[in-house]
Amino acid sequence: MGNVSKKFIACGMYAFSDDLAGAWRQLFEGFCELLDAGNKQAIVLRFDADLALLQDAELFLGHTCGYPLMKRLKDQVIPFCVPVFDVPGTDGKLYSSRFIVAANSSIEALDECREKVAAMNAADSNSGMNVLRHAIARLNPSAPFFSRVVQTGSHLNSLKAVADGTTDVAAIDCVSYQLIQDHWPELVAKVRSIGFSVKTCGLPLVLPRSSIDDADLELLVKNLNQALADIPESSRIRLHLRGFEPVTLEDYQPIVELENFAIDSGYPRLI
Repeated sequence: MGNVSKKFIACGMYAFSDDLAGAWRQLFEGFCELLDAGNKQAIVLRFDADLALLQDAELFLGHTCGYPLMKRLKDQVIPFCVPVFDVPGTDGKLYSSRFIVAANSSIEALDECREKVAAMNAADSNSGMNVLRHAIARLNPSAPFFSRVVQTGSHLNSLKAVADGTTDVAAIDCVSYQLIQDHWPELVAKVRSIGFSVKTCGLPLVLPRSSIDDADLELLVKNLNQALADIPESSRIRLHLRGFEPVTLEDYQPIVELENFAIDSGYPRLI
Protein backbone atom coordinates (compact mmCIF):
# COMPACT_ATOMS: atom_id res chain seq x y z
CA MET A 1 0.00 0.00 0.00
CA GLY A 2 1.15 3.56 -0.69
CA ASN A 3 1.66 6.16 1.97
CA VAL A 4 -1.56 7.75 3.23
CA SER A 5 -1.32 11.54 3.08
CA LYS A 6 -1.96 13.43 6.30
CA LYS A 7 -3.66 16.79 6.06
CA PHE A 8 -2.64 19.10 8.87
CA ILE A 9 -3.55 22.34 10.62
CA ALA A 10 -0.59 24.64 11.36
CA CYS A 11 -1.50 26.50 14.55
CA GLY A 12 1.69 27.62 16.27
CA MET A 13 1.35 31.40 16.37
CA TYR A 14 -0.02 31.77 19.92
CA ALA A 15 0.82 28.33 21.32
CA PHE A 16 4.14 28.89 23.08
CA SER A 17 3.25 27.03 26.30
CA ASP A 18 1.80 23.59 26.97
CA ASP A 19 -1.48 24.92 28.36
CA LEU A 20 -1.97 27.29 25.43
CA ALA A 21 -1.27 24.45 22.99
CA GLY A 22 -3.73 22.31 24.93
CA ALA A 23 -6.47 24.93 24.63
CA TRP A 24 -5.87 25.31 20.88
CA ARG A 25 -5.92 21.51 20.58
CA GLN A 26 -9.34 21.36 22.22
CA LEU A 27 -10.64 24.00 19.81
CA PHE A 28 -9.26 22.52 16.61
CA GLU A 29 -10.15 18.94 17.52
CA GLY A 30 -13.71 20.10 18.08
CA PHE A 31 -13.59 21.99 14.79
CA CYS A 32 -12.44 18.87 12.95
CA GLU A 33 -15.30 16.87 14.47
CA LEU A 34 -17.74 19.43 13.05
CA LEU A 35 -16.40 19.01 9.51
CA ASP A 36 -18.23 16.94 6.91
CA ALA A 37 -19.23 13.70 8.64
CA GLY A 38 -18.32 11.80 5.48
CA ASN A 39 -14.74 13.01 5.68
CA LYS A 40 -13.06 10.40 7.86
CA GLN A 41 -9.48 11.42 7.06
CA ALA A 42 -7.61 12.41 10.20
CA ILE A 43 -6.27 15.96 10.36
CA VAL A 44 -3.07 16.42 12.34
CA LEU A 45 -2.33 19.50 14.47
CA ARG A 46 1.15 20.99 14.11
CA PHE A 47 2.15 23.62 16.65
CA ASP A 48 4.77 25.23 14.46
CA ALA A 49 5.00 28.72 12.94
CA ASP A 50 7.38 27.73 10.11
CA LEU A 51 6.22 29.49 6.93
CA ALA A 52 7.25 26.43 4.91
CA LEU A 53 4.27 24.59 6.39
CA LEU A 54 1.93 27.07 4.74
CA GLN A 55 3.30 26.08 1.35
CA ASP A 56 3.11 22.33 2.02
CA ALA A 57 0.80 20.34 -0.25
CA GLU A 58 -0.84 18.70 2.78
CA LEU A 59 -1.84 21.97 4.49
CA PHE A 60 -5.53 22.01 5.40
CA LEU A 61 -5.60 25.26 7.37
CA GLY A 62 -2.92 27.53 8.78
CA HIS A 63 -2.38 30.52 11.06
CA THR A 64 0.11 33.17 10.00
CA CYS A 65 1.22 36.78 10.33
CA GLY A 66 -0.22 39.36 7.94
CA TYR A 67 3.18 40.65 6.77
CA PRO A 68 4.51 37.38 5.29
CA LEU A 69 1.01 36.74 3.97
CA MET A 70 1.18 39.90 1.87
CA LYS A 71 4.88 39.69 1.00
CA ARG A 72 5.44 35.99 0.36
CA LEU A 73 2.37 33.80 0.72
CA LYS A 74 -0.61 35.42 -0.98
CA ASP A 75 -0.15 33.41 -4.18
CA GLN A 76 -0.25 30.14 -2.20
CA VAL A 77 -2.82 30.81 0.55
CA ILE A 78 -5.77 33.09 1.13
CA PRO A 79 -7.11 34.43 4.46
CA PHE A 80 -10.71 33.60 5.32
CA CYS A 81 -11.10 34.54 8.99
CA VAL A 82 -9.28 36.04 11.95
CA PRO A 83 -9.36 35.16 15.65
CA VAL A 84 -10.77 38.03 17.71
CA PHE A 85 -9.06 38.48 21.07
CA ASP A 86 -10.11 40.45 24.13
CA VAL A 87 -6.86 42.05 25.35
CA PRO A 88 -5.64 45.67 25.62
CA GLY A 89 -4.54 46.89 22.20
CA THR A 90 -7.20 45.06 20.20
CA ASP A 91 -10.38 46.42 18.61
CA GLY A 92 -12.51 43.70 17.07
CA LYS A 93 -10.46 42.03 14.35
CA LEU A 94 -7.74 44.68 14.65
CA TYR A 95 -4.69 44.42 16.88
CA SER A 96 -1.61 46.47 17.69
CA SER A 97 1.81 46.17 19.28
CA ARG A 98 3.02 47.52 22.59
CA PHE A 99 6.25 49.50 22.51
CA ILE A 100 8.12 48.37 25.61
CA VAL A 101 11.22 49.42 27.55
CA ALA A 102 12.71 48.17 30.81
CA ALA A 103 10.73 49.09 33.92
CA ASN A 104 13.68 51.11 35.23
CA SER A 105 14.43 52.81 31.89
CA SER A 106 14.30 56.59 31.61
CA ILE A 107 12.80 56.31 28.10
CA GLU A 108 9.24 57.66 27.91
CA ALA A 109 8.66 57.82 24.13
CA LEU A 110 9.98 56.33 20.91
CA ASP A 111 11.73 59.54 19.89
CA GLU A 112 13.97 59.05 22.93
CA CYS A 113 15.22 55.74 21.49
CA ARG A 114 17.68 57.27 19.02
CA GLU A 115 21.00 55.43 19.13
CA LYS A 116 19.47 52.81 21.46
CA VAL A 117 19.39 49.04 20.81
CA ALA A 118 16.12 47.63 19.48
CA ALA A 119 14.91 44.02 19.57
CA MET A 120 12.67 42.49 16.93
CA ASN A 121 11.35 38.95 16.81
CA ALA A 122 11.80 38.55 13.04
CA ALA A 123 12.51 40.67 9.99
CA ASP A 124 9.23 39.55 8.39
CA SER A 125 7.00 40.26 11.40
CA ASN A 126 4.25 42.85 11.17
CA SER A 127 3.96 43.26 14.93
CA GLY A 128 7.67 43.15 15.76
CA MET A 129 9.20 44.94 12.77
CA ASN A 130 6.74 46.55 10.36
CA VAL A 131 4.71 48.63 12.82
CA LEU A 132 7.87 49.70 14.67
CA ARG A 133 9.49 50.73 11.39
CA HIS A 134 6.35 52.72 10.55
CA ALA A 135 6.37 54.44 13.95
CA ILE A 136 10.04 55.39 13.59
CA ALA A 137 9.46 56.59 10.01
CA ARG A 138 6.85 59.02 11.36
CA LEU A 139 9.61 60.63 13.43
CA ASN A 140 11.46 61.69 10.24
CA PRO A 141 14.61 59.85 11.29
CA SER A 142 18.01 60.11 9.70
CA ALA A 143 18.89 56.45 9.22
CA PRO A 144 20.22 54.66 11.10
CA PHE A 145 17.90 55.55 13.99
CA PHE A 146 19.03 52.78 16.36
CA SER A 147 22.62 51.93 17.20
CA ARG A 148 21.77 48.28 16.61
CA VAL A 149 18.78 46.02 15.91
CA VAL A 150 18.89 42.51 17.40
CA GLN A 151 16.77 39.72 15.91
CA THR A 152 15.59 37.50 18.78
CA GLY A 153 13.43 34.82 17.12
CA SER A 154 10.25 35.39 19.15
CA HIS A 155 8.25 38.01 21.01
CA LEU A 156 9.03 36.20 24.26
CA ASN A 157 12.75 36.48 23.56
CA SER A 158 12.38 40.16 22.63
CA LEU A 159 10.60 40.84 25.90
CA LYS A 160 13.32 38.98 27.81
CA ALA A 161 16.01 41.01 26.01
CA VAL A 162 14.39 44.28 27.07
CA ALA A 163 13.77 43.02 30.60
CA ASP A 164 17.40 42.02 31.15
CA GLY A 165 18.84 45.16 29.54
CA THR A 166 20.36 43.44 26.51
CA THR A 167 18.21 45.74 24.36
CA ASP A 168 16.40 49.00 25.08
CA VAL A 169 13.12 48.80 23.19
CA ALA A 170 10.89 46.37 21.29
CA ALA A 171 7.46 46.11 19.70
CA ILE A 172 5.46 43.21 21.11
CA ASP A 173 2.22 41.90 19.61
CA CYS A 174 -0.43 42.84 22.18
CA VAL A 175 -1.91 39.33 22.22
CA SER A 176 1.49 37.75 22.78
CA TYR A 177 2.16 40.32 25.52
CA GLN A 178 -1.03 39.36 27.36
CA LEU A 179 -0.35 35.63 27.05
CA ILE A 180 3.23 36.12 28.27
CA GLN A 181 1.95 38.21 31.18
CA ASP A 182 -0.49 35.43 32.10
CA HIS A 183 2.29 32.84 32.20
CA TRP A 184 5.31 34.84 33.35
CA PRO A 185 4.03 37.87 35.30
CA GLU A 186 7.38 38.29 37.05
CA LEU A 187 9.05 38.75 33.64
CA VAL A 188 6.50 41.28 32.39
CA ALA A 189 6.90 43.21 35.66
CA LYS A 190 10.43 44.03 34.48
CA VAL A 191 9.16 46.00 31.46
CA ARG A 192 6.65 48.80 30.85
CA SER A 193 4.77 50.11 27.85
CA ILE A 194 5.45 53.53 26.36
CA GLY A 195 2.70 53.36 23.76
CA PHE A 196 0.92 51.31 21.13
CA SER A 197 1.43 51.02 17.39
CA VAL A 198 -1.23 51.68 14.78
CA LYS A 199 -3.78 48.88 14.52
CA THR A 200 -3.89 46.42 11.63
CA CYS A 201 -5.93 43.29 10.96
CA GLY A 202 -5.01 40.40 13.26
CA LEU A 203 -3.20 37.20 12.39
CA PRO A 204 -5.38 35.38 9.83
CA LEU A 205 -6.37 31.78 9.40
CA VAL A 206 -5.59 30.81 5.81
CA LEU A 207 -6.50 28.11 3.32
CA PRO A 208 -4.48 26.87 0.35
CA ARG A 209 -5.61 28.56 -2.84
CA SER A 210 -5.83 25.09 -4.38
CA SER A 211 -8.72 24.23 -2.03
CA ILE A 212 -10.56 27.53 -1.94
CA ASP A 213 -13.03 26.72 -4.75
CA ASP A 214 -14.32 23.70 -2.83
CA ALA A 215 -14.41 25.39 0.58
CA ASP A 216 -17.57 26.69 2.23
CA LEU A 217 -15.95 29.66 3.97
CA GLU A 218 -19.08 30.69 5.86
CA LEU A 219 -19.44 27.17 7.25
CA LEU A 220 -15.79 27.01 8.26
CA VAL A 221 -16.13 30.22 10.28
CA LYS A 222 -19.39 29.00 11.80
CA ASN A 223 -17.75 25.72 12.82
CA LEU A 224 -14.77 27.51 14.35
CA ASN A 225 -17.10 29.66 16.45
CA GLN A 226 -19.12 26.59 17.46
CA ALA A 227 -15.95 24.73 18.41
CA LEU A 228 -14.89 27.71 20.52
CA ALA A 229 -18.26 27.77 22.27
CA ASP A 230 -17.95 24.03 22.99
CA ILE A 231 -14.57 24.08 24.75
CA PRO A 232 -14.40 24.69 28.52
CA GLU A 233 -14.77 28.30 29.61
CA SER A 234 -11.35 28.05 31.26
CA SER A 235 -9.78 27.35 27.86
CA ARG A 236 -11.53 30.32 26.25
CA ILE A 237 -10.28 32.52 29.08
CA ARG A 238 -6.77 31.12 28.74
CA LEU A 239 -6.71 32.05 25.05
CA HIS A 240 -8.50 35.41 25.59
CA LEU A 241 -10.43 34.40 22.47
CA ARG A 242 -13.88 35.88 21.74
CA GLY A 243 -14.56 34.39 18.33
CA PHE A 244 -13.68 34.35 14.65
CA GLU A 245 -14.65 36.96 12.03
CA PRO A 246 -14.47 36.67 8.23
CA VAL A 247 -11.67 38.54 6.44
CA THR A 248 -10.39 38.92 2.89
CA LEU A 249 -6.96 39.64 1.46
CA GLU A 250 -7.92 43.32 1.15
CA ASP A 251 -8.14 43.56 4.95
CA TYR A 252 -4.35 43.12 5.04
CA GLN A 253 -3.47 45.77 2.44
CA PRO A 254 -2.92 48.39 5.20
CA ILE A 255 0.09 46.34 6.32
CA VAL A 256 1.68 46.97 2.92
CA GLU A 257 0.72 50.64 3.16
CA LEU A 258 2.65 50.92 6.43
CA GLU A 259 5.71 49.55 4.66
CA ASN A 260 5.22 51.89 1.71
CA PHE A 261 4.99 54.87 4.06
CA ALA A 262 8.32 53.93 5.63
CA ILE A 263 9.94 53.48 2.22
CA ASP A 264 8.57 56.82 0.98
CA SER A 265 9.87 58.43 4.18
CA GLY A 266 13.40 57.24 3.45
CA TYR A 267 13.35 54.56 6.15
CA PRO A 268 12.98 51.26 4.24
CA ARG A 269 14.70 49.10 6.86
CA LEU A 270 14.43 48.96 10.64
CA ILE A 271 17.92 50.22 11.48
